Amino acid sequence: MIFKSFLMFASRGTPAVPSFTMEVKSDNVGTSTDSQFTIPTTTGTYLYDYTTSDGQSGTGLTGATTITFASGSGTYEIYITGTFPRIYFNNAGDKLKLLRVLEWGDYGVGATDQSNAFYGCTNLTSIGSDVTNLNLITTGNNLFRSCPLTSLPSGLTLNDMTSGFATFLSCPFPSLPNGMALTSLENGLSMFNGCNFSDLPAVMTLPVLSNGQTMFIGSTINTTRYSQLLVDLESGNANNSVTFHGGNSLYNATGETARNILTGGVRLWTITDGGLEP
Repeated sequence: MIFKSFLMFASRGTPAVPSFTMEVKSDNVGTSTDSQFTIPTTTGTYLYDYTTSDGQSGTGLTGATTITFASGSGTYEIYITGTFPRIYFNNAGDKLKLLRVLEWGDYGVGATDQSNAFYGCTNLTSIGSDVTNLNLITTGNNLFRSCPLTSLPSGLTLNDMTSGFATFLSCPFPSLPNGMALTSLENGLSMFNGCNFSDLPAVMTLPVLSNGQTMFIGSTINTTRYSQLLVDLESGNANNSVTFHGGNSLYNATGETARNILTGGVRLWTITDGGLEP
């Protein structure tokens, strides 16, 4: 993908380096005018340059900036290079103008907290597949909340993430990447609330989860897979008094045994799901 990007950027006269690349529609509703787009930033150290598909540019920027497209209202690509730790829509600003993240480039290098980054970008339908830096995130609260993503990149694992509060709340994608194990996840509160999963990655055992409240509301995970998750939680997660929501998923007799251990004795888990299969 990087090689293809080199060719694409070179052919358009944009930097022949991997860039944080966004597609925006300037005349969607936002806080800037119909021919503008504001790149939102937050606390942290920024030092970045940008170019656009219609020839605009800016260099040495250390915070938020508003781009005015000389061609007027329309759909444009923005290419950002340099130090850009986190975009910060936080359900405000020009959130509705963002359509796609085509490439991540050096986005987020050294910034493991990506809370509220794309929160509220309700026209964001897809994100780039070069997710190496995203996989280093430890805090992803509200990261893609309310984004209508139709799928996630196959390489997205998020195995360093400890807090995933509402990371993908109300995202409609139907499945997760096969390698998404979430081995470090402690706070899964509403992480996938509103998604509609029928299966989960086989590697997802949630060994350190301490808060799974409303985690899978809206999903009906198939009985065999959900039952195995209960078994994995019982045998591999040592936390007690955990609240966990498995959506409408049913469990089989093996899952029931594990679930009873989790909810009884000293474990005292509170588990909400669809109950024992008929």
